Formats: sequence, structure tokens, C-alpha cells
Amino acid sequence: MLLVIQSNVIQPMKRAATLVLFFAIAHSAFALRHDPKMGTEHSHHQYDTSQERTWKFADMTIATKGTFLLAKQGRVWIELNEGVKIIDLEELSWIDRKYVSRKLKEIQKINDKFFEQADRKADQSVNWTPYASILALALMLVFVGVLIKHQKTNTGLLYKLIPLSMLILVVLISCSSDGEVDETPTTSGATSFTSDPTAMNAAFTPYNNVNTRWDNDYFYVESQGIPDHQMMVGITAWIAQVPTPHDYTGTNAWQIPLTATYAENPITIESNFQRGAIGIASNGIPIFNPLNASGLVSQDIGELDAFGGHSGRGDDYHYHTAPMHLETTSGLQPIAYALDGFAVFGSKEPDGTDMAALDAYHGHEYDDTYHYHGTDTYPYMVGAMRGEVSLSGTAPQSQIEPQPTAQAFRGDPHPINSDNLVITNLEEKSSGMGYVLTYTSNGIEGSVDYSWDENNFYTFIFNDIDGSTTTETFQK
Repeated sequence: MLLVIQSNVIQPMKRAATLVLFFAIAHSAFALRHDPKMGTEHSHHQYDTSQERTWKFADMTIATKGTFLLAKQGRVWIELNEGVKIIDLEELSWIDRKYVSRKLKEIQKINDKFFEQADRKADQSVNWTPYASILALALMLVFVGVLIKHQKTNTGLLYKLIPLSMLILVVLISCSSDGEVDETPTTSGATSFTSDPTAMNAAFTPYNNVNTRWDNDYFYVESQGIPDHQMMVGITAWIAQVPTPHDYTGTNAWQIPLTATYAENPITIESNFQRGAIGIASNGIPIFNPLNASGLVSQDIGELDAFGGHSGRGDDYHYHTAPMHLETTSGLQPIAYALDGFAVFGSKEPDGTDMAALDAYHGHEYDDTYHYHGTDTYPYMVGAMRGEVSLSGTAPQSQIEPQPTAQAFRGDPHPINSDNLVITNLEEKSSGMGYVLTYTSNGIEGSVDYSWDENNFYTFIFNDIDGSTTTETFQK
């Protein structure tokens, strides 16, 4: 076939050819951007590992300072300014081991997601891309034919429409292989978190009055419920209860689930938990809701001592705020554990950096798990239980199960005049089996002298401000 092209159509054909070349290059650029074959070798580096951290040995001494590079065969490669340092994983602190575990999981997720998307895009390109390209070429030829035929009429409009129409087609063709929106969550994606009981144990080891053990499901905390700090002093709203030992041992020990699972509908402290404990401090003292049984903030109405604690209806000492004072002894270890299984840290993160922003539950994700933080302001420790818990009772007078019992053993307490009252001292007896609590009411001093024997037989002597003395005995 002999093709003869008149001179008056040469210029439009040149312009059309230029347009074809332009859109071919544009299509190639888009295709390169979305080509699933690109970036395979680079995929391992999509996660940013440039943040420097201080790495510590198991005894919490500093190992080095650098960034995570890779880990394999039980060893960790840490990039330093002057080179690379290799450390056996088992020599690192539990915090750093969890950090490495999170890095490896995130890299694996990136690679899995990449290859999944690559396979999907390859399938889509086989099904749609050739047809879309043929359609684009056919439409382009139609436009060129129209341009040649009507070169003398309204060519300016056609020259404007062709680039716009073809640009839209190129974008549609190039993106045809991306038929789904990336909805990958920004969180870790995990819903259950299993704690290392040996790492948990490190939080309780600084306290001699606490014993721990564990099985496959729970970490158990045993204590007598008596801290090694001053109790009760400074309380002005007193219900006449006093601290006594409670046998939180054996089957009556505190139980922390080793596997914590995100609750689908986290339960707030305002709506529940106004009975029983919501956590256990690292010194073995229970931690209750900051709201008392009447729904009032105990701290705000003078019910608590300087450590955030007081004695409840069972003459059981417990906290209603976060035990921030334990940071002095606990260091960077958790100061408590909530009964949903998540740890409670103090004012610092486990690596010693300042506390990160808190969510509505009073915590955040960190190193492939979740933890709460204690603060000096309401809600102090937990705003809502991030983890699943089982409840007994009717809201808001409900409590988390399982947990130990601390039954009242003396019924209604001896009435004490509460006018202008303040507890001034609690002194332990030399025998170690009793206390003398002193208080003032309207400026007049009174006291409660109480003790117990090996059979838990209690003797209470009440010296009231009117000068009377009353003795009561109880079997616990």
C-alpha cells in the first residue's frame, strides 16, 4: 500500500506524533512507579531504623549506643558511628530483647505485605493493562483522525482537548493495577500480647515482702498487704479502719494474666470497678479505682495518706492512686501491673526517655506491647481497661475476677468523732504484730491500740477523745 501524505496535513501529524511520544513516556513513568518488580531488594529498608537508642545488658548496665541493624542466629548487629557491634541477644535486657523482637516482626510484615501486593498487581496487570492500553491507543488515533479532518476548523479547541483527555487516560491506565486502597493500620496490628514471666519478676524482686511464681496462664503475686512505708498519716476523712495483714498467698494470691488481649470495648473506671482492685503494685499492695464506692475521687476528699493509700472495710491497706513513690526503688521497671495483664510504668519509658503521649486509657503501645503510666493527676494510672477482664457484681459496684478476698472481720468499726479530724501517726509495735494509730479531733488526741497473735486473734483498745477506753476482741 502506498501512503501519500499531503503537505497540509504534515504539521498536524507532527503534533499528533509529539503527543503520542509524550503520553508514551508519561505512561512508562507511571508504570515504573507501580511496577511490583521494583524495590524487592529495597523492601528490607522501608522501616526506619535510624533512631539511636541506649542498649543495656540484662543487669541494666549500658552495653552500647547505636541503631538496630539486623538480628539472626541469636545475635544482634548494632550500627555505631565508628562501625558495627555484635551482641548475643540473651545478654541484653528484656526491654532490648522485646525491641529486637518488634523490629523483626515489623520487617517481616513489610516484606509479607510487599509480596502480597506484588502478586495482586501482577494479576491485575495481566487482566486489565493490555486492554486499557489498546483502548487508549484507539482513542488517540480517533482524535488524530478528527484533528486531520478538521484541521481548518476549531483546531485550537481540539489541541487543548487532546492533551487533557489523554492525560486522564494515562492516569487511569497507570493506576488500573491499584484496585484496592491500602488500609494497613498504623498500630502494631497485634491484639494479644504474652509477657515473659521472668521479665515480669524483675519488677517485684526489689521488694522483700513480696513472693512471686507463675504457671502457663498467670503470674502470681503473694504478700501480706503491708508496705514498708508510713501509712495513714495525714488522712482527714477517716472511716475508722486500720491496716492489718492479709494473707494474699496460695490460692488467695494476686493473679496477673500472662497473655493480655485488647478489649473490643474497653471498660472505663467511671462505669465499673468501684469494688476490689484494678491492679497490684510492685511492692505487693493492691491498687483500687481512684473513685471510691460513692463515686468520689478519694484523693480529693482527704481519704488518702501521702502515699495515696488508706484502709478499706476489711482493714486492708490499699492505694487509690498510682504508687509513683516506687520509682525510687523500682527504677525503670514497672511500678505495678493492671489486672488485665498490662504493665504500669512511672514517669519514664522503659528505656529511660521521657514518658510519651498517653491515650484515653492512660497508656500507649511500646516495643510490641502496651503499657500504662502512673501520673500524679487523675486518673493516676488507668482510665479504662485496655485489656479484656471478667467482672462480677453490678456496675458501677463491680470488680475484676479473679482476685483475692479481704473480708471484714470486725463488722461495723468502733465509732470515732470525726470533727476536724486528722491522723497524726501510725507506729508499729516492737513485737511487729500490732500498731498504735493516733489522731486528733477538734484538737484533742485519741488513739487506737491494736495487736494480733499467731492465731489471728485481734485485740483493739480505743482511747476516745472524751477520755473513755473501750476494748474489743475479734477472731480473723
